[in-house]
Amino acid sequence: MSSRIFKDEGLVIRTRVLGEADRLVTLLTLKGGKFEAAARGARKMKSRLAAGVDIFTRGEYTFHRGKTWPIITGQYPKERFLWFREDPELYPYGLYLAELADRLIVGEEACPELYNLLLGSWRLLGKSGDRSLILRAFELKAAQYLGYSPGLHNCPGCGSEQIRGFGPGEGSMVCSDCWSADFISLDSGTIALARRLLEVPLHQVVMIRPSARQKNELSRMNSAFLAYHLDPGELKSKRLLDE
Repeated sequence: MSSRIFKDEGLVIRTRVLGEADRLVTLLTLKGGKFEAAARGARKMKSRLAAGVDIFTRGEYTFHRGKTWPIITGQYPKERFLWFREDPELYPYGLYLAELADRLIVGEEACPELYNLLLGSWRLLGKSGDRSLILRAFELKAAQYLGYSPGLHNCPGCGSEQIRGFGPGEGSMVCSDCWSADFISLDSGTIALARRLLEVPLHQVVMIRPSARQKNELSRMNSAFLAYHLDPGELKSKRLLDE
């Protein structure tokens, strides 16, 4: 096979209009990381590519290396997460994970852990369970895979295990003696929840039953941590979720 032709499994995490009839598709692939590819004629009514280049699709793709972008020449949809399109309340959750993955992953280095994390999270969101908790688990596990896992045990300033809350800049839990005004106070149950979400496999997250307070505190902690250390920027889906 020519070196200009390659295949990969991918998740469609974003699409844009390109020209009069084409789409520019952002894929998170299993072997090639994240990259954009052009789907020629995908916006035409009878396009053979249309079914496989919608957002929330997992498929097998064949590419030809073009001058600007790889060109999608073949596709075989393996999963279409239609529940995100059919349920207006569920849509922002799937979109948030797609947008966050898009912002966090830079370059075309293979990241199979994040690929499987996003795939597993989309699948879980289609089932019964705590949707917001799946997002929190995704945030923590994604940061861990990228090498930015928050410190959830001892205070880095003094080593104390008597934790009071979280320091976004420090990226870790802090004690009362090392406390500062911009730190986030956390209930002991919230701290245990964060540790639990990092420890358990993704599919077990739906078995955890936190309180509303713990979920709200963890959401604040994760948002502050991601903004400080990974800077995903403003996400359209985050506004939809907040509403």
